[in-house]
Amino acid sequence: MRNILFVVILSIAALSGCAGQPLGKEDGGEPLAQCTDVANRKHLNILSINLLFSEIETRDQRLEAIAEFAAKTPVDIILLQEVVGGTLAHTANSALDLQGKLSAKMRDYELYTAFETGLPGLLAVANAVLSRCEIDFKISKRLPRASELEFQGHDIKLSRNVMMARINIPGSGKMNIYNTHLCAKCSADELSAQLDVLLPFVEKVETFFPQDNPVILGGDFNIDRFRTDPFEERPFYDRVIEAGFTDAYAQNRSLENLCADTGQADKHCTVGVSNLDVGDAARRIDYIFVNKTKDVSESRVVFNTLIDPNQPTVSDHAGVFISVALP
Repeated sequence: MRNILFVVILSIAALSGCAGQPLGKEDGGEPLAQCTDVANRKHLNILSINLLFSEIETRDQRLEAIAEFAAKTPVDIILLQEVVGGTLAHTANSALDLQGKLSAKMRDYELYTAFETGLPGLLAVANAVLSRCEIDFKISKRLPRASELEFQGHDIKLSRNVMMARINIPGSGKMNIYNTHLCAKCSADELSAQLDVLLPFVEKVETFFPQDNPVILGGDFNIDRFRTDPFEERPFYDRVIEAGFTDAYAQNRSLENLCADTGQADKHCTVGVSNLDVGDAARRIDYIFVNKTKDVSESRVVFNTLIDPNQPTVSDHAGVFISVALP
Protein backbone atom coordinates (compact mmCIF):
# COMPACT_ATOMS: atom_id res chain seq x y z
CA MET A 1 0.00 0.00 0.00
CA ARG A 2 2.80 2.43 0.82
CA ASN A 3 4.34 1.97 -2.65
CA ILE A 4 1.00 2.58 -4.34
CA LEU A 5 0.46 5.79 -2.38
CA PHE A 6 4.00 6.92 -3.17
CA VAL A 7 3.51 6.53 -6.92
CA VAL A 8 0.10 8.20 -6.86
CA ILE A 9 1.27 11.22 -4.87
CA LEU A 10 4.13 11.63 -7.34
CA SER A 11 1.91 11.44 -10.36
CA ILE A 12 -0.73 13.85 -9.11
CA ALA A 13 1.51 16.35 -7.31
CA ALA A 14 2.01 18.34 -10.50
CA LEU A 15 -1.77 18.69 -10.83
CA SER A 16 -2.20 20.38 -7.46
CA GLY A 17 -2.00 24.13 -7.78
CA CYS A 18 -5.30 25.30 -6.35
CA ALA A 19 -5.74 27.25 -3.15
CA GLY A 20 -5.88 25.49 0.20
CA GLN A 21 -9.14 23.83 1.05
CA PRO A 22 -10.52 21.57 3.77
CA LEU A 23 -10.63 17.83 3.24
CA GLY A 24 -13.79 17.41 5.27
CA LYS A 25 -16.69 19.37 6.69
CA GLU A 26 -15.59 21.41 9.69
CA ASP A 27 -17.60 24.63 9.90
CA GLY A 28 -21.12 25.68 10.81
CA GLY A 29 -23.17 26.11 13.94
CA GLU A 30 -22.00 27.04 17.40
CA PRO A 31 -18.32 26.72 18.40
CA LEU A 32 -17.50 23.20 19.50
CA ALA A 33 -14.88 24.24 21.99
CA GLN A 34 -14.93 26.63 24.94
CA CYS A 35 -11.70 26.15 26.90
CA THR A 36 -12.69 27.90 30.12
CA ASP A 37 -10.24 25.81 32.15
CA VAL A 38 -7.19 27.22 30.32
CA ALA A 39 -7.42 30.68 31.87
CA ASN A 40 -7.95 29.13 35.32
CA ARG A 41 -4.73 27.08 35.16
CA LYS A 42 -2.84 29.96 33.47
CA HIS A 43 -1.09 27.87 30.84
CA LEU A 44 -1.81 26.43 27.38
CA ASN A 45 -0.79 22.88 26.43
CA ILE A 46 0.36 22.35 22.83
CA LEU A 47 1.32 19.22 20.89
CA SER A 48 2.88 19.10 17.42
CA ILE A 49 3.00 15.78 15.54
CA ASN A 50 3.59 14.60 11.96
CA LEU A 51 1.04 11.83 11.28
CA LEU A 52 2.86 9.96 8.43
CA PHE A 53 0.25 10.07 5.66
CA SER A 54 1.37 6.85 3.92
CA GLU A 55 0.90 4.44 6.84
CA ILE A 56 -2.75 3.48 6.26
CA GLU A 57 -3.10 0.08 7.95
CA THR A 58 -2.13 1.26 11.46
CA ARG A 59 -3.63 4.76 11.25
CA ASP A 60 -6.68 4.06 13.40
CA GLN A 61 -4.59 2.66 16.28
CA ARG A 62 -2.09 5.50 15.98
CA LEU A 63 -4.81 8.16 16.08
CA GLU A 64 -6.37 6.43 19.08
CA ALA A 65 -3.05 6.65 20.93
CA ILE A 66 -2.78 10.38 20.18
CA ALA A 67 -6.37 10.94 21.31
CA GLU A 68 -5.72 9.10 24.57
CA PHE A 69 -2.63 11.18 25.27
CA ALA A 70 -4.42 14.44 24.40
CA ALA A 71 -7.42 13.64 26.59
CA LYS A 72 -5.39 12.63 29.63
CA THR A 73 -2.81 15.43 29.53
CA PRO A 74 -4.96 17.45 28.54
CA VAL A 75 -3.72 18.98 25.26
CA ASP A 76 -5.41 22.23 24.25
CA ILE A 77 -3.90 22.72 20.78
CA ILE A 78 -2.78 19.96 18.40
CA LEU A 79 -0.67 20.94 15.38
CA LEU A 80 -0.82 18.21 12.73
CA GLN A 81 1.29 17.63 9.64
CA GLU A 82 0.73 14.99 6.94
CA VAL A 83 -3.01 14.81 7.47
CA VAL A 84 -4.38 12.67 4.64
CA GLY A 85 -7.72 12.31 2.86
CA GLY A 86 -9.19 10.69 -0.23
CA THR A 87 -10.41 7.35 -1.51
CA LEU A 88 -6.90 5.90 -1.70
CA ALA A 89 -6.35 6.79 1.97
CA HIS A 90 -9.71 5.30 3.01
CA THR A 91 -10.74 8.42 4.87
CA ALA A 92 -12.13 11.87 4.12
CA ASN A 93 -9.72 13.50 6.55
CA SER A 94 -7.48 11.82 9.14
CA ALA A 95 -7.61 14.97 11.31
CA LEU A 96 -11.40 14.67 11.28
CA ASP A 97 -10.99 11.06 12.40
CA LEU A 98 -8.81 12.24 15.30
CA GLN A 99 -11.40 14.88 16.18
CA GLY A 100 -14.02 12.13 16.37
CA LYS A 101 -11.87 9.99 18.66
CA LEU A 102 -11.34 12.98 20.96
CA SER A 103 -15.08 13.68 21.00
CA ALA A 104 -15.68 10.07 22.05
CA LYS A 105 -13.46 10.81 25.05
CA MET A 106 -15.63 13.84 25.90
CA ARG A 107 -13.06 16.28 24.52
CA ASP A 108 -14.42 18.74 21.97
CA TYR A 109 -12.00 20.34 19.50
CA GLU A 110 -12.55 22.68 16.60
CA LEU A 111 -10.76 21.65 13.41
CA TYR A 112 -9.09 23.75 10.73
CA THR A 113 -7.48 21.94 7.78
CA ALA A 114 -5.30 23.54 5.09
CA PHE A 115 -4.79 21.55 1.90
CA GLU A 116 -1.17 21.28 0.70
CA THR A 117 -0.66 18.85 -2.16
CA GLY A 118 -2.38 16.06 -4.05
CA LEU A 119 -5.72 15.64 -5.78
CA PRO A 120 -8.70 16.21 -3.43
CA GLY A 121 -11.07 13.29 -3.45
CA LEU A 122 -8.37 10.82 -4.52
CA LEU A 123 -5.36 11.50 -2.29
CA ALA A 124 -4.47 14.78 -0.61
CA VAL A 125 -2.09 15.81 2.16
CA ALA A 126 -2.67 18.73 4.52
CA ASN A 127 -1.73 20.51 7.72
CA ALA A 128 -4.36 20.91 10.42
CA VAL A 129 -5.02 22.51 13.79
CA LEU A 130 -7.26 21.02 16.45
CA SER A 131 -8.20 23.46 19.20
CA ARG A 132 -10.12 23.12 22.45
CA CYS A 133 -10.50 26.91 22.29
CA GLU A 134 -12.83 28.58 19.82
CA ILE A 135 -11.10 29.44 16.52
CA ASP A 136 -11.97 33.09 15.97
CA PHE A 137 -10.14 33.59 12.64
CA LYS A 138 -8.10 31.46 10.26
CA ILE A 139 -5.94 31.96 7.19
CA SER A 140 -3.29 30.03 5.25
CA LYS A 141 -0.45 31.01 2.93
CA ARG A 142 1.02 28.94 0.13
CA LEU A 143 4.81 28.51 0.32
CA PRO A 144 7.04 28.25 -2.77
CA ARG A 145 7.08 24.81 -4.36
CA ALA A 146 10.22 22.75 -3.84
CA SER A 147 11.74 19.78 -5.67
CA GLU A 148 11.48 17.08 -3.02
CA LEU A 149 10.97 13.92 -5.07
CA GLU A 150 12.30 12.40 -8.29
CA PHE A 151 10.20 10.20 -10.55
CA GLN A 152 11.52 8.68 -13.78
CA GLY A 153 14.20 11.35 -13.99
CA HIS A 154 11.84 14.24 -13.34
CA ASP A 155 11.91 16.54 -10.33
CA ILE A 156 8.49 16.70 -8.66
CA LYS A 157 7.81 20.03 -7.01
CA LEU A 158 5.52 19.74 -4.01
CA SER A 159 3.41 22.44 -2.38
CA ARG A 160 3.68 23.44 1.26
CA ASN A 161 1.85 25.99 3.37
CA VAL A 162 1.73 27.82 6.67
CA MET A 163 -1.62 28.11 8.44
CA MET A 164 -2.74 30.48 11.17
CA ALA A 165 -5.59 29.98 13.65
CA ARG A 166 -6.52 32.79 16.04
CA ILE A 167 -8.01 31.23 19.15
CA ASN A 168 -10.15 32.77 21.86
CA ILE A 169 -9.15 31.88 25.43
CA PRO A 170 -11.96 32.94 27.79
CA GLY A 171 -10.59 35.34 30.39
CA SER A 172 -7.21 35.55 28.68
CA GLY A 173 -7.89 37.05 25.24
CA LYS A 174 -6.82 35.96 21.76
CA MET A 175 -3.75 33.98 20.73
CA ASN A 176 -2.33 33.34 17.26
CA ILE A 177 -1.21 29.80 16.43
CA TYR A 178 0.84 29.00 13.29
CA ASN A 179 1.46 25.51 11.93
CA THR A 180 3.71 24.54 9.01
CA HIS A 181 5.57 21.72 7.28
CA LEU A 182 8.67 22.81 5.35
CA CYS A 183 10.24 20.95 2.46
CA ALA A 184 12.24 17.74 2.90
CA LYS A 185 15.16 16.69 0.69
CA CYS A 186 15.03 20.06 -1.05
CA SER A 187 17.90 22.44 -1.82
CA ALA A 188 19.17 25.16 0.48
CA ASP A 189 17.78 27.77 -1.91
CA GLU A 190 14.33 26.17 -1.86
CA LEU A 191 14.26 25.93 1.92
CA SER A 192 15.39 29.55 2.13
CA ALA A 193 12.65 30.60 -0.30
CA GLN A 194 10.01 28.99 1.92
CA LEU A 195 11.31 30.83 4.99
CA ASP A 196 11.37 34.02 2.88
CA VAL A 197 7.58 33.69 2.61
CA LEU A 198 6.73 32.11 5.98
CA LEU A 199 8.47 34.55 8.32
CA PRO A 200 7.23 37.77 6.62
CA PHE A 201 3.72 36.25 6.53
CA VAL A 202 3.80 35.77 10.29
CA GLU A 203 5.16 39.27 10.79
CA LYS A 204 2.52 40.82 8.53
CA VAL A 205 -0.37 38.98 10.18
CA GLU A 206 0.88 39.99 13.62
CA THR A 207 0.79 43.68 12.66
CA PHE A 208 -2.97 43.31 12.23
CA PHE A 209 -3.45 41.50 15.55
CA PRO A 210 -1.44 43.20 18.31
CA GLN A 211 -1.77 41.21 21.51
CA ASP A 212 -0.25 40.46 24.91
CA ASN A 213 -0.41 36.68 24.57
CA PRO A 214 2.49 34.66 23.10
CA VAL A 215 2.60 33.78 19.41
CA ILE A 216 3.06 30.08 18.64
CA LEU A 217 4.86 28.78 15.52
CA GLY A 218 5.11 25.01 15.37
CA GLY A 219 5.39 22.08 13.02
CA ASP A 220 7.79 19.90 11.07
CA PHE A 221 10.53 22.28 9.87
CA ASN A 222 12.85 19.62 8.41
CA ILE A 223 15.74 21.62 9.88
CA ASP A 224 18.37 19.99 12.07
CA ARG A 225 20.97 22.28 13.64
CA PHE A 226 23.72 19.65 13.37
CA ARG A 227 23.11 18.46 9.80
CA THR A 228 25.66 19.71 7.26
CA ASP A 229 25.11 17.32 4.33
CA PRO A 230 24.09 18.23 1.64
CA PHE A 231 24.12 21.73 3.19
CA GLU A 232 24.44 23.36 6.60
CA GLU A 233 20.99 23.72 8.17
CA ARG A 234 21.83 25.68 11.32
CA PRO A 235 21.49 29.09 9.58
CA PHE A 236 17.86 28.30 8.77
CA TYR A 237 17.11 27.47 12.41
CA ASP A 238 18.85 30.72 13.38
CA ARG A 239 16.61 32.68 11.02
CA VAL A 240 13.54 31.62 13.00
CA ILE A 241 15.22 32.63 16.25
CA GLU A 242 16.32 35.95 14.77
CA ALA A 243 12.68 36.61 13.82
CA GLY A 244 11.95 36.91 17.55
CA PHE A 245 11.08 33.34 18.49
CA THR A 246 12.34 31.07 21.26
CA ASP A 247 12.77 27.32 20.81
CA ALA A 248 10.38 26.34 23.59
CA TYR A 249 11.75 22.83 24.06
CA ALA A 250 15.31 24.14 24.29
CA GLN A 251 14.48 26.67 26.98
CA ASN A 252 16.68 25.88 30.02
CA ARG A 253 18.47 23.16 28.02
CA SER A 254 21.80 23.31 26.21
CA LEU A 255 21.19 23.36 22.46
CA GLU A 256 24.49 21.60 21.84
CA ASN A 257 23.28 18.57 23.83
CA LEU A 258 19.95 18.08 22.06
CA CYS A 259 20.09 15.13 19.65
CA ALA A 260 23.70 15.91 18.69
CA ASP A 261 24.73 12.35 17.68
CA THR A 262 23.09 11.20 14.42
CA GLY A 263 24.14 7.63 15.11
CA GLN A 264 22.67 7.42 18.61
CA ALA A 265 19.17 8.76 19.22
CA ASP A 266 18.39 10.30 22.59
CA LYS A 267 15.22 11.53 24.30
CA HIS A 268 15.50 14.90 22.53
CA CYS A 269 15.31 13.51 18.97
CA THR A 270 12.09 13.60 16.94
CA VAL A 271 13.27 11.39 14.05
CA GLY A 272 15.06 8.07 14.43
CA VAL A 273 13.09 7.24 17.57
CA SER A 274 10.11 5.33 16.15
CA ASN A 275 9.41 1.76 15.13
CA LEU A 276 8.31 3.20 11.77
CA ASP A 277 11.72 4.70 10.93
CA VAL A 278 14.18 2.27 12.48
CA GLY A 279 17.66 2.93 11.07
CA ASP A 280 17.08 6.57 10.14
CA ALA A 281 19.62 9.11 11.31
CA ALA A 282 18.70 10.65 14.65
CA ARG A 283 17.57 14.26 14.16
CA ARG A 284 15.57 17.00 15.85
CA ILE A 285 13.44 18.65 13.16
CA ASP A 286 10.06 19.19 14.88
CA TYR A 287 9.70 22.37 16.91
CA ILE A 288 7.33 24.64 18.77
CA PHE A 289 8.64 28.20 18.71
CA VAL A 290 7.16 30.86 21.00
CA ASN A 291 7.66 34.61 21.31
CA LYS A 292 6.68 36.97 24.13
CA THR A 293 6.94 34.29 26.77
CA LYS A 294 8.89 34.17 30.01
CA ASP A 295 7.92 30.71 31.14
CA VAL A 296 7.59 27.31 29.48
CA SER A 297 6.57 25.28 32.51
CA GLU A 298 6.92 21.90 30.78
CA SER A 299 8.44 20.61 27.55
CA ARG A 300 9.09 17.08 26.37
CA VAL A 301 9.37 14.87 23.33
CA VAL A 302 6.56 12.31 23.28
CA PHE A 303 5.92 9.11 21.31
CA ASN A 304 9.69 8.49 21.02
CA THR A 305 9.14 4.73 21.18
CA LEU A 306 12.72 3.52 20.71
CA ILE A 307 13.87 5.63 23.66
CA ASP A 308 10.92 4.78 25.90
CA PRO A 309 9.27 1.46 24.96
CA ASN A 310 6.36 2.32 27.24
CA GLN A 311 5.27 5.01 24.78
CA PRO A 312 3.17 4.08 21.73
CA THR A 313 4.28 4.42 18.13
CA VAL A 314 2.09 7.02 16.41
CA SER A 315 4.26 8.08 13.44
CA ASP A 316 7.77 8.03 12.01
CA HIS A 317 8.19 11.26 14.01
CA ALA A 318 8.03 11.82 17.73
CA GLY A 319 5.85 14.67 18.93
CA VAL A 320 6.81 17.84 20.76
CA PHE A 321 4.71 18.86 23.77
CA ILE A 322 4.97 22.15 25.67
CA SER A 323 3.01 23.96 28.35
CA VAL A 324 3.34 27.72 27.94
CA ALA A 325 2.36 30.23 30.60
CA LEU A 326 -0.22 32.91 29.83
CA PRO A 327 0.38 36.55 30.88
